[in-house]
Amino acid sequence: MKELIEGFSLQLKEAKKIASAYQLPANRVNREIHEVVIAGLGGSAFGGEITRKIAEGQATVPVQIFRSYTLPAHVGPHTLVIVSSYSGNTEETLEAMQHCLERNAEIVCITSGGKIADIAREKGLDLVIIPSGFPPRAAAGLSFVQQLNVLAARGIIRDFSKDLDETIALVENFKDHNTAEILAKKLAGKIPVLYSSDLFEPCAIRWRQQINENSKQLCWHHVIPEMNHNELVGWVHPQALMDNLYVVLLRSHQDYPRTAMRFDINKQIIAKACKNISEVYAKGDSLLAQLVYFLHFGDWVSWYLAQENQVDPTPVTVIDFLKGELAKH
Repeated sequence: MKELIEGFSLQLKEAKKIASAYQLPANRVNREIHEVVIAGLGGSAFGGEITRKIAEGQATVPVQIFRSYTLPAHVGPHTLVIVSSYSGNTEETLEAMQHCLERNAEIVCITSGGKIADIAREKGLDLVIIPSGFPPRAAAGLSFVQQLNVLAARGIIRDFSKDLDETIALVENFKDHNTAEILAKKLAGKIPVLYSSDLFEPCAIRWRQQINENSKQLCWHHVIPEMNHNELVGWVHPQALMDNLYVVLLRSHQDYPRTAMRFDINKQIIAKACKNISEVYAKGDSLLAQLVYFLHFGDWVSWYLAQENQVDPTPVTVIDFLKGELAKH
């Protein structure tokens, strides 16, 4: 896992190379798209979170993510469905793909192979093949770059190549390992509680998932301002449990001004019940660079935390067991 995290900038460069070779099929050029749906789960769905946030400020149509066997009733001929499954064999995504075929949706498959690639070739679907051999959660860069490229090729978002170049340079010159290790030591033996603005929720999701899978540890997240209307009340009455929590605020200068103010007030309120609080600020200029900076920083935190927990960050044995049990039925 350490080598995979260290090689993330190389992964982004490879993703850029794959994207530059992509050509929109001629028979899809003029197809009218009213919405975009990204179908995937786990690490394969996370790329969709990055894509969705970039699209929110640019897209001419709504972009949504669905993590299940089924898709909503509005998916149809004018829906662009990005089927995202790194392995190509994700049970839920395969079934969702069948629903898309039945509804004559426009389908683009992003995968390293498996049954999804086989079906895409058989049905003549738009197919983007990405390199195999990674744990799905470690292939996020391969995934979201292709998703963004698919949207850019269709004019749904603007060209993002300049932002991608900035992002690659930022990851390539990452120098915050020591800061990530110090934070991991603080999180050891605690339950991390992650708060971000709604703009950076993909990063909080990524941190939670990586702490779950790499560090083998529970974690939760919420977003500001939504948590100010519910969860914040839970911090008002100090409890013994709170000594076991560690709050991390993921902040950015791109946060909406009123949201930034809420962070400061929230910190004051939480500090009365829990002294374990740290803040991490995003680096980079573009939104894509800041999102990916947080992603990469969190990956390092999860790796260092795995060392603190004395666990191997790579295997996810309990998930393999679950899939094996499901395969029996």
